Amino acid sequence: MPLPCATRPPSAARALCLVALLLLGTTAGLQPARAQKLSPTPLPGLWETDWKLTVNGQDLGALMRQAMAQALQQMPPAQRAQAEQMMKAQGGPLALGGKQQECVSPVEAAKATDPKQVLAEMQEDAPQCRFEPVAVSGSTMRFKGRCDDPEGFSGDISGEFTLTSDKAWVGRWGGQGKMAGAEDIPGFKPGAGGQVDYRMAGGGRWLAADCGAVKPR
Repeated sequence: MPLPCATRPPSAARALCLVALLLLGTTAGLQPARAQKLSPTPLPGLWETDWKLTVNGQDLGALMRQAMAQALQQMPPAQRAQAEQMMKAQGGPLALGGKQQECVSPVEAAKATDPKQVLAEMQEDAPQCRFEPVAVSGSTMRFKGRCDDPEGFSGDISGEFTLTSDKAWVGRWGGQGKMAGAEDIPGFKPGAGGQVDYRMAGGGRWLAADCGAVKPR
């Protein structure tokens, strides 16, 4: 899943980008580090994710997209074209929420049911966070974790994912903590001391076996 860091958002926004990445993991779903596996195995091919992130009740994705659009308008033409090209290469400005597509290879689809593989990838992407399983049963997984990043998000997280079929998954997750630089996000109203309560909900659906122009990660 592409991260929207081409326009270099403030540290709080980057932290939430990372939270979104590590909580969504692959378009197939997440699993904790146990010998158990989720089922069924997601189909390889083109997947579409659609999710929404709210922080302290505000749609942070909408705020960031609005801020990005305003920042682009204020850039000189050459710099604006370069920034737009960078965002296009990373999948567009859908930084925090919205619909995105990803090509899942057969190998990635198989890994999506292996808790140890997915947890290892999550840990690599988020070295300031630690995760642990709560429960794994059939097609549903629950997890919790803790992030301690002095330049980003620090707080507790928890979530739940269900593979509703080999062509779809749904998830919801959230957390409470603090964000460094939250006051720098245009239009965002953090709590006292940068305290935040975030909620994410969404899912993924399989579109086709052929990914077309969308390349695997």
